[in-house]
Amino acid sequence: MQLDRSYSLKEVVRQLGLILLLPAIFFIITSLILEMLDVKNVDTAFVFILFQIITYTWFLALNPRFREYIRDPLCSKVKIRTAALYIIAGFVLLALTSVLILGTGIETNEGQRHLFESSDLRSAVTFQNIFVILAISIIIPFFEELLFRGLLFTTISNKYGTWWALIISSVVFGMLHGGVFIATSIFGLIFGYIFYKTKSLLPGIILHIIWNSLSVFLT
Repeated sequence: MQLDRSYSLKEVVRQLGLILLLPAIFFIITSLILEMLDVKNVDTAFVFILFQIITYTWFLALNPRFREYIRDPLCSKVKIRTAALYIIAGFVLLALTSVLILGTGIETNEGQRHLFESSDLRSAVTFQNIFVILAISIIIPFFEELLFRGLLFTTISNKYGTWWALIISSVVFGMLHGGVFIATSIFGLIFGYIFYKTKSLLPGIILHIIWNSLSVFLT
């Protein structure tokens, strides 16, 4: 029996809301329990990101419809030269955006810096720190491209056209990144445009992983 691969915008909003809210709810509950038990050696960043990864994995593993929906853009073949050109151009645009928005003080990534400082990523090699680094560098970028470009962008594009898809998916992406709304909204535009031009999620995933990895180690 062929699966219904189409999504309505209402379904996308409901599913994204569930995916984004569940980690926050579990994090709050777990933090309260740890505080009641006076457990102090558990990194809060690790707890929150752990629940994020569990939720993403659960959604992907138990949702064959979603896997079918993003299979074509994820497995779509793109010429290596074309992918490389878009990755390089995208990286340059991400860097320019960071310089213009973050470097000039229009926005600040102090929240991210505080996260890394509170996690003490540089001073100790622990399972928690390694997990946080791998999650932020590789796992989260992968899932964000599946959700924001593969699911949200594609659904809006199919119903309302490419430009609305670029704008809405980018704004939503920016809203979910706290104090760097402008910068990450522009990032979303860049990732979305690369997906639109290449018809493949892979260049955006690779670029997202490269950018996040550099951000972790240079912050």
